[in-house]
Amino acid sequence: MSTTIDVFQAICGLLVVLVARLGLVAAVAAALVAPVALALGMRSCWRWSRARMRGLLRIGNVLYRPDVRYAAGHTWIEREGASARIGIDGLAQEILPWALAVRLPKLGESLVEGQIAAVISCGAVEARFAAPLAGRVVAVNTAVAHDPSLVKEDGFGRGWLYVLEPAGAGYEAITVGDAARDWMKAEAKRLRRFYETRLGPLWRLIVRGPAPMLSPDVWADLTREFLRA
Repeated sequence: MSTTIDVFQAICGLLVVLVARLGLVAAVAAALVAPVALALGMRSCWRWSRARMRGLLRIGNVLYRPDVRYAAGHTWIEREGASARIGIDGLAQEILPWALAVRLPKLGESLVEGQIAAVISCGAVEARFAAPLAGRVVAVNTAVAHDPSLVKEDGFGRGWLYVLEPAGAGYEAITVGDAARDWMKAEAKRLRRFYETRLGPLWRLIVRGPAPMLSPDVWADLTREFLRA
């Protein structure tokens, strides 16, 4: 009988030690993960607060400005009298890991709809943006030439690209309102699927955005599929 009790006590002792060690491992893991989770949470909160102060919303985790129109190549268009101001939208801003240089169209240049009008260099790769409208360039934003980061950090404001004097009525056909909101939500979901397919579920932990993790061929697929250029 005493032997049975001794065995039982030994087993209980082993279980206690095992549970204690597992608890220690869990505590260490929690201590390592907690700062990362806190940093990601604070980053998201800061970005959300900054966006709200600028009158922007988040649709599918990308910035969205309700009062502008959106073209298929992820540029936004804002009517200003007879002209149209153009910049890159929230999804394009998310795609760019950073912006090191911006090449803009020439003042007075006539653009055809779908023609490459602006190129943003991200270092080893670049993103090309097509003109959403046909027209003549009547202004360019020299500020982004001196500070390219504006196109990503304040793409709906100081980071605008150029202004067109539209040729024709193409502006009225560009998506706006609820249709634009629904489209942006669907595009954000499609972008997440693209990253998950190419990088796996852990892509969300990449703080500077997944783009630097993509090979040149996959980057080309990404920009062709979403920027249409």
